[in-house]
Amino acid sequence: MKKTSIILTSLACITAVFGLASCNDGGGGDPAIYNITYEENDNYRVIDFDSQGQEGSNILFDVESTSVFYEIGEVTYNGTPISRGALGYQFIMPGEDVVIKIELEPITEYDDPNDYLSWSSSVIDEISMASEEDKGYQYLDCVQNLTLDFDMAEFGSYNSVDENNTEVLSSNQDVIPNSAISFDPIKESDLIGSSGSNMVRGGSIRVDLKQINPGTATIYAHLSFNNADDATLMRTFTVTEYGKVEVETWNVPYTVINETSYDDLENIQISITDQDYVYGSNAPQYQGCSLDELVDGKGTLVFAVGHSYSVRANYAVWNEEDQKYETMVALDVYDWTGQGSSTSGFNQIKNCILTLASLPTDTNPIQITIDN
Repeated sequence: MKKTSIILTSLACITAVFGLASCNDGGGGDPAIYNITYEENDNYRVIDFDSQGQEGSNILFDVESTSVFYEIGEVTYNGTPISRGALGYQFIMPGEDVVIKIELEPITEYDDPNDYLSWSSSVIDEISMASEEDKGYQYLDCVQNLTLDFDMAEFGSYNSVDENNTEVLSSNQDVIPNSAISFDPIKESDLIGSSGSNMVRGGSIRVDLKQINPGTATIYAHLSFNNADDATLMRTFTVTEYGKVEVETWNVPYTVINETSYDDLENIQISITDQDYVYGSNAPQYQGCSLDELVDGKGTLVFAVGHSYSVRANYAVWNEEDQKYETMVALDVYDWTGQGSSTSGFNQIKNCILTLASLPTDTNPIQITIDN
């Protein structure tokens, strides 16, 4: 987002005077000179402002927003709106003092559809504070990651984010201070291992939940790319007390098909973890069971709509005497494709990641097939 460049020029000869009476020579002939004032504000700047003008003279000026969170709204002189032209704002000096008023309009949302950056569908408009219990653990990271989507088809494999030239800001320091937010990159090496490069392929806005307080704030993220135009996102979030965030969930049926050589079902564990977990929400982060808890291999998953879940299985025997698991074996989870279409997407498990395009039914449940 580019700030509007604003230039102010006065055609009248005026000097800096504030709060003085209007000047008139009283002898006739010369036009009267009157004062021009405006209210100063940290979020805008009036450039080359002159504080007096002769009656009948043409007054030109312009205003520049100095904050990414505001744009210039209505501008008036003595209550009369002024339209902005090619040279800025312009009016004819009346036979009285002039007060210029400048209104600011907050920018609460911004997402250019033509750049490479957008918010993930898993991001919601609420963020929970850390619980009092978690705040008590000094070395416990308590964060919410607001995932960003990079359009790789447009972004290109040759492109990367310049990590040293990113900016993440908050509009309300009392609610979300700038120290609580940062860009957390995902590099190619994070995705494919050590053979990958340090090129940034994604990322998120990391929010430190121990630093935030109830209220509303807009988050501004500006990323610079090495081979593409910059990209900007803005979104307004409400910070809630812990446990008050509501996300849409489905109660989803699933069936476990055991193709392992183990028949002691109490020692086979299924673990399902929300990869897009929203801290302090009604949707659980971890769910799981042992196979002996299922009836005919059937269970129910609380699924946060739009999220991805990892699905894992393992075999382990609990040693009661030593109070530990023995013979721990990671089990294979087969890929699965369920209902859906190429247009809407499919319900599927791929590389142990579960995603749903639609609500599974009892006749078309999620199918988790495990083997050793």
